[in-house]
Amino acid sequence: MPQAAAPQAVAPQTFGMPPQAAPRQSRPNSRFSYGQGIPSRRNGTWTPDHQCTFGNAIKRFFDGYLEFKGRSGRREFWFAMLFVIPVSVILFFIPVIGILWVMAVATPAIAISFRRLHDANRNGWWFLLGQAGNILALALLFVIGIGLLCIQIGMIMVIPHEPPNIDFHNPNSFAGMLLILFYASLGMVGVSLIIQACLYALPSKPEGARFD
Repeated sequence: MPQAAAPQAVAPQTFGMPPQAAPRQSRPNSRFSYGQGIPSRRNGTWTPDHQCTFGNAIKRFFDGYLEFKGRSGRREFWFAMLFVIPVSVILFFIPVIGILWVMAVATPAIAISFRRLHDANRNGWWFLLGQAGNILALALLFVIGIGLLCIQIGMIMVIPHEPPNIDFHNPNSFAGMLLILFYASLGMVGVSLIIQACLYALPSKPEGARFD
């Protein structure tokens, strides 16, 4: 015999009004939910919000100051960088404020980078791969600084006798080699930026929870 259909739940009726179907209950957000309004932390772990707004991304950036564990989605990361990078460039020309700003955002920037790599199912220490070019560039700039200091000392010692021969356009000269090293440092910074863009643009993977 055919089974009778289960009765449909109805909402409480108001006298004189036709019966109405009960409203559907919203499904609770899962750990990997893409809905908005996901709390920053859940059970002590930083939870990604893949649909966060620009303002919420900035709030989460500073709220996760020391949160190196957990995960952050691409939207959260790039919205935060869209705020931090332009402000850093502008404040760079204000000596004291610029230094204070860099010191304030350095730690949360590293933290959100770790969480973004976790979300892409990568260990957070891949962060060093993206910074390798910057580290080498800083080393070259240090060498260039020592070289310029040597040129200055040479000018002080030679000027009383004869004019110094400094030619940055001659690659075979000492000054020319310093200029080549400067261009090389710029190239390393560019390579580092490309590597970072590729790493932080990786898609989110639920397996990244193993780094929580």
